[in-house]
Amino acid sequence: MIETIEKTIDGKKYSITQMTARRALRMKAKLMKIFGSSLAEIFLPSSDEPISGLGFSKKEAVSAMTNLALQLDDSTFDSLIVELLSNVRKEGVELTESVIDFEFAGDLFTLFKVIWAVLEVNFGSFFGESGIGTLWQEQEPVPQKKSMKKTSAKR
Repeated sequence: MIETIEKTIDGKKYSITQMTARRALRMKAKLMKIFGSSLAEIFLPSSDEPISGLGFSKKEAVSAMTNLALQLDDSTFDSLIVELLSNVRKEGVELTESVIDFEFAGDLFTLFKVIWAVLEVNFGSFFGESGIGTLWQEQEPVPQKKSMKKTSAKR
């Protein structure tokens, strides 16, 4: 069922309406095409020492950002942002291209917070507790199972 979630970001109220299922699937595929290899570089283990609390090394982060920058052209990024924000209202005003340009001029940090909120509302399980969001948290070692030795009973 499609829901509209209200979130307060930097003192302003945003209403985010979830995407339809098929639109969300298409968007997820698009996001994975654009960001997938960069996320893999960050979250897959390497031999470098990880940055404390982040789980990936500086070398991995730089490599991922470089890879992303090479894959992402201005037009693709612009249309992705407009598409992500198409179901969002700020204080009751729909975030169209021109509204985005004026409302977030000089405040890109808030824009990225709103984009993250849209991703959480639509793909919470992917970015949240059961998805890549868990990779940002300190991981406790998984207890190893004790090996069971088979013994045959003698008669």
